[in-house]
Amino acid sequence: MRIGITDSGVGGLSVCAEVEARLRRNPVREDIEILYLNAALEDDYSFNSMASRQEKLQTFDRFLHSVADNYQPDYLFIACNTLSVLFEDSYFAEHRQIPIKGIVEIGTREIIKAYQQDPEIAIIVFATPTTIEEKVYSRNLGKSGIPAHQIAEQACPGLADAISNDATGMLAATLLDGYISEALEQFENTPKKVLVFLGCTHYGYQAGLFEKGLQAHVAEVQVLNPNPVAASFILSSFNFQPGHGTLNIKFITRYAIPEKPIRSLPGYIGDKAPATISALRNFIHLPKFF
Repeated sequence: MRIGITDSGVGGLSVCAEVEARLRRNPVREDIEILYLNAALEDDYSFNSMASRQEKLQTFDRFLHSVADNYQPDYLFIACNTLSVLFEDSYFAEHRQIPIKGIVEIGTREIIKAYQQDPEIAIIVFATPTTIEEKVYSRNLGKSGIPAHQIAEQACPGLADAISNDATGMLAATLLDGYISEALEQFENTPKKVLVFLGCTHYGYQAGLFEKGLQAHVAEVQVLNPNPVAASFILSSFNFQPGHGTLNIKFITRYAIPEKPIRSLPGYIGDKAPATISALRNFIHLPKFF
């Protein structure tokens, strides 16, 4: 069984690590290979840096063709809100021969569940510029009956890189202070209760910063990190049987991963996913990947 997990950068490694940790706690009979497939063109040129939506579509399309031609995954999970949003476009119709799921679907479902438990709660979606520009969360939540005045969507340019490059959180905290203020200004009055949705897989590494930052302004704060739920979703997509199959993880990337995230990410992930950390440190560098 070959499972692909992709993101534009290293944020999705948190999902990969959680999948590994759960498979270690509950081994299965099947032999599983997990491919972490980095869809970013360069370290300093992600999808959010691209000048047009068409360039984003064409680049992700090229990536998906390369993945299908060279690795033939049985299942592909898009652990990236930006790419999940783009994949909803009909442009990618030809890629739907294998199961491909995205984290936006999971995130939307989890937000709706939280709202149903407390309909008075205000919702802030923190995400990358592309995710916010597409308005996918506000659109999906609106269709579910959540009033627009209870939803704020806040773009956080540069925050993902700040998190992956600095495990101390100091750089991310500085940026986040400004983004929190901008998000709260979108409400007519400062809400008493806020659901903070982490709409970028990188943000889960520093979930505590979001909680602490909002607590300075709001009485009740609930942080929703969809990454662990995504891991559950991936594993529930298969009818795995208990046993002692093998588990192999590889990290494939178009550019060489810099030293900063290689040093920082093991601190975030901890010792629960040694194969994921090993795959990061021994990444497979393919300059002509896509």
